[in-house]
Amino acid sequence: MKKAMIAASIVGAAAAGMIIYLSRKNGGMKGLLQKAESAANNAREMANRHLRKSQQKVNTMVNETMA
Repeated sequence: MKKAMIAASIVGAAAAGMIIYLSRKNGGMKGLLQKAESAANNAREMANRHLRKSQQKVNTMVNETMA
């Protein structure tokens, strides 16, 4: 039990240190949020492109079947 408490304290201290480091670093948290935002935008664009192409393929298939 004592070893678990020591390990939890070490992990907690490391997490707190990273939070403080990232918050004090020039644009730390903002930079991470901007990277996450750009990644989400890229994923959204790729999904939209895929859905648009899929819709075009379905429309083509339906038109060929109807003709």
